Amino acid sequence: MDMGRVVRWSRKLSVNKVAWFLRSWYVFLPACCFLPEMEGFSDRFLAPKWYGVVATIVIIAALESGLYLFRKGHDDWAVSDSGMGVRRGEYFAWGVSVAAACESLYVLFQFSQQQWRMGAGLTGTFDNPAGLALCLGLSLPFVRYLSESLNGSSTSRICVRALECLLVLGVLLSRSRTGLLCLLFYSLIVLCMQKKIRAGLKYTCVVVVCLAALFFVWNHKPDSTSGRMFILGRSWELISRKPWTGHGTGGFGREYMWVQGRYFAGHPESGYAWLADEVRHPLNEFALLWVDYGVAAPCVLLVCFVSVIVGLVRRKERFSSVCACSLFALFLFSCFSYPFKYPLSALVSVTALCSLLCPVWLHVSIQKFLAIGLCLCSFLLGLKLLSEFRHEREWSRVSECSLRGWSKQMMPHYERLYLHYKDNPYFLYNYAVEQFYAGCYVGAWRTAEECRKHWASYNLELLSGDICRKLERYGDALYHYRWASLMCPVRFAPLEGMYHVYRECGDSLHADSVSAVIGAKEVKVLSSEVVRIKEEVGRQTFR
Repeated sequence: MDMGRVVRWSRKLSVNKVAWFLRSWYVFLPACCFLPEMEGFSDRFLAPKWYGVVATIVIIAALESGLYLFRKGHDDWAVSDSGMGVRRGEYFAWGVSVAAACESLYVLFQFSQQQWRMGAGLTGTFDNPAGLALCLGLSLPFVRYLSESLNGSSTSRICVRALECLLVLGVLLSRSRTGLLCLLFYSLIVLCMQKKIRAGLKYTCVVVVCLAALFFVWNHKPDSTSGRMFILGRSWELISRKPWTGHGTGGFGREYMWVQGRYFAGHPESGYAWLADEVRHPLNEFALLWVDYGVAAPCVLLVCFVSVIVGLVRRKERFSSVCACSLFALFLFSCFSYPFKYPLSALVSVTALCSLLCPVWLHVSIQKFLAIGLCLCSFLLGLKLLSEFRHEREWSRVSECSLRGWSKQMMPHYERLYLHYKDNPYFLYNYAVEQFYAGCYVGAWRTAEECRKHWASYNLELLSGDICRKLERYGDALYHYRWASLMCPVRFAPLEGMYHVYRECGDSLHADSVSAVIGAKEVKVLSSEVVRIKEEVGRQTFR
């Protein structure tokens, strides 16, 4: 037997194995976006998803570059057909569809176990209903793509259609308004694609659906709508200060709560006070970009959405059309929510862009250098990911030990983590809290002040008030408690802090005044903490 032929056959077999291994990772990649909550992370809902996605991307990048460099031109799995070719698109679609179907089944399980409050949406493996609705909404076009791509028996088509219905049911159970809007516009797109329906009827349906959508957004959950309008109004105040340059990276987080507090200082009887809470995002990606980076940033994002969607539609290919539909859903969520918090949004965006640029990639003459660069980048990104994962796990372990009452013993660990997380406001806040419970009040004050440079927060002002009370800086304590009360007027904790400050200062007149306010204050959400505050303050007042 010819040894050369045997060697060629063995090489071909090994490359085929790597190719199939690579295909499995394309299926697994979107599944990481639906990973369940896990302990051992600072954010047990989002962090596992992001770590899983980035780790999978590192593996895929290494395999893709390796296939090109060591076996260029073999079959259709060379990098010359890479980016997001049709086959990769199919495997990606299968991964999205199966993962979204499993997520929907889990949502149905939650519903059957009644793990929800009446009137509240289900969350699945996400931190809130909006995240669930977003990921199921982005997945729907890929399920439809599979149903149209199957050439097998009618049974397989029926199964895929059942998956589609399962995803729709999951979105409905989330009770997300943006998710429901997304379903409405998907139905409209499917209707417009029907060639048997007259154009006049299609235009009529478009007008009716748009009017119905506007009515639905404005009237469904009116309190939530009012709250959103209030947040956008305060965001516009921030924008009007620096419309061209913005407030810089993290500007919204640094400035917004001060604006909200100043508004309620000037409008103490405002009806919005009943709705106000801690705000970390303006619930609009375009507004966030404008606040942080000026007017150019949202314009660039809008141009990217429009140009990529139009480019994909003009290609008139099924997978490109699917990417366009999913990208349109992402645009809808960007107008009413915070979709880029979730990794599936980034994956869909990159997939759509790769689908658009795939023909360009075929004519690139420097593919070898790009493959080498991809290999190096995947190696460096993998090292960075391992470092971040190690620090993330350490932070989680230290936080868990602190919750068990070992705050003082954990201070050396926090000091080491500080070197890595000194620009992370969430770590700084957590560090200040543990310093407070460990009795390191001066250190807690310094850490809180450092955190304030990155983040304006009700919780941070409340903590600062507590620290100043322990340091017997009663004037500063009152200052921070008042700001906390202005930021979130419905909360009772700042009033309790002010009451104790006046009692410790011997100012019974002001203490009784605050006690009367606490007793008469209407309760928004009755909790054990609110009951405790009312009973404790009332008991001490009449003592």
